[in-house]
Amino acid sequence: MKPLSIDDKNVFDEYFYAYPPEISEYTFTNLLMWNHVYDIRYEIIDGCLLIASGNNVFPPVGPPENTLNALEKFCEMLKKDYSEINLTRFDNDFASKIRENFNVEMEPDEDNFDYVYNTQDLINLSGRKYHNKKNHINKFLKTYDYTLEALSSVNALECLKFTEKWISLKDIEENPGILKEFDAIKKVLENYDFFNVKGIVLKINGKIEAYSFGEKLNPETAVTHIEKANSEIKDAYAFINMCFAKLMSEYKYINREQDLGIPGLRYAKKSYHPAKMILKFKGKLQI
Repeated sequence: MKPLSIDDKNVFDEYFYAYPPEISEYTFTNLLMWNHVYDIRYEIIDGCLLIASGNNVFPPVGPPENTLNALEKFCEMLKKDYSEINLTRFDNDFASKIRENFNVEMEPDEDNFDYVYNTQDLINLSGRKYHNKKNHINKFLKTYDYTLEALSSVNALECLKFTEKWISLKDIEENPGILKEFDAIKKVLENYDFFNVKGIVLKINGKIEAYSFGEKLNPETAVTHIEKANSEIKDAYAFINMCFAKLMSEYKYINREQDLGIPGLRYAKKSYHPAKMILKFKGKLQI
């Protein structure tokens, strides 16, 4: 089983291009930037890409007629090291196949459901349901003299310094995951031109106060990987969200990833009225 490395980009990009994913986890950028947390390993079996993190197995990517058998073979390989295998991030159709063929109970993994929005809704904020959001944007526009820049290798390290300052204002003991997120962000910003990402930077009085980056997930959908803003700049988060949507306006949808079961994050994501949710299922395969 091969450990994921920066040299595997072409392999993963080719599979995700040939078999466009719906789940936000499935871009090479996302897998590599979080690899220090998940220690991703993979195999190619029967023309399918199989991905694991420890004993956690993700959905196979490849010809649909081969995926179930490839998954079974991959799990057989993992039996050598684990007495239990966790199947995770599977869609409803594949979860049904697992129930039928492996006799495994697959249950909804609500904390990892992806929130998917109509891009034009995030840009225009039209109608009564977005009235408060629109007011926040209008207040921002009246209050601040700002400029926008494309995120690039020129300003990426400046964004990293902004992120360091952002972290310094947080309680690390209460939020230890922030440091892991910083390492993920650092990996992308220090190698910005290598990845397939696009981003936008907000400056006020010449200083970075927010930025966001993401990339194509599938032909209809972009995914937002990271969004950071100075919480002391009122409505900066709302504004950078809208700006990123404009940047990705060629896509019908924007996937803003999951809420991880965090109440405040769940409330914020629901407040933007997702067009749909990408449901994911999980289960335990006893060896």
